[in-house]
Amino acid sequence: MTWLAEPALRFAHYVLLLGLFGWTAFRLIGLGALSWLGPAPPRAIGLAAAIAAPVASTALMLFSIAAMMGQPVSALDWPMVEAMIVGTDLGTAFLVRAALLLAALGAVLIRTDKRLGPAIASCCYAGALVTLGWSGHAAATEGGLGLFHRLNNGAHLIAAGLWLGAIGWFFGLTVRCNREGDQGRVRDLLVAMHAFSLLGVILVGTVALTGLINSQLVFGVGNAGAVIDTTYGVLLLIKVLLVLGMLVCGAHNARTSRASLASARSAALDQGVALIVLRRSLAFEFLLGLLVTAMVALLGTLSPTGTQL
Repeated sequence: MTWLAEPALRFAHYVLLLGLFGWTAFRLIGLGALSWLGPAPPRAIGLAAAIAAPVASTALMLFSIAAMMGQPVSALDWPMVEAMIVGTDLGTAFLVRAALLLAALGAVLIRTDKRLGPAIASCCYAGALVTLGWSGHAAATEGGLGLFHRLNNGAHLIAAGLWLGAIGWFFGLTVRCNREGDQGRVRDLLVAMHAFSLLGVILVGTVALTGLINSQLVFGVGNAGAVIDTTYGVLLLIKVLLVLGMLVCGAHNARTSRASLASARSAALDQGVALIVLRRSLAFEFLLGLLVTAMVALLGTLSPTGTQL
């Protein structure tokens, strides 16, 4: 089962970085109108994730070095690890990412300002996401085009992280509002979800465009017919279908929130029903997002010209 260790770590790494960025950034960008929200909850879970992120990044780096050397992690010695970290682009990206994750952890611990800490942390996590492009398929492209590929990959991850952050926040808040039963807060949340529609369209468009560019740079869209016969191609197709499923859920959520706000005299019962429907849809959409992240983790370990099915 050791062959599963690196993909599992990659999945955990992506979930932590995307989740932490979405958690910190969307609180500032999309929920400012909810004056009753208070400090970003749940603080304990967020702090645990902020601590786990640099640990997972370090573990993944060690497993990546071991895979490149064709050795188990237990057989690595310090001179070998040092040479890979100091002398390669992969190592440089890791050092930058580790510094950003530690800085973000410090920002999460800031208690004196409710906006300064999350703002610093979200910038650090955005930078950490960009560094992921310095390994994997994006790192294989050289020169100026390679830099563009890495930055495009970073934009793809940042947009995806903000999208997942919105889904996670809205799901958590629908649960909270349903439990508290405050109709004023329910309406505020529905307004915030409706207002997210434009940003949601921008994020989805960015994810789609940058994903298409990534595909062109990795294997060439014109070669999709040949790639689909590989394990990489099948997983990529599954990823695309899962994203389409998320889009369907997002459209359903937008329609539900808009319908519940269509009448200024909308009954509290109608809004309560809408909240339950949204909660279920958001939970399913978030699950699809986790599955998409799993596909990304697996795709990073495969070649488009690899194993034929």
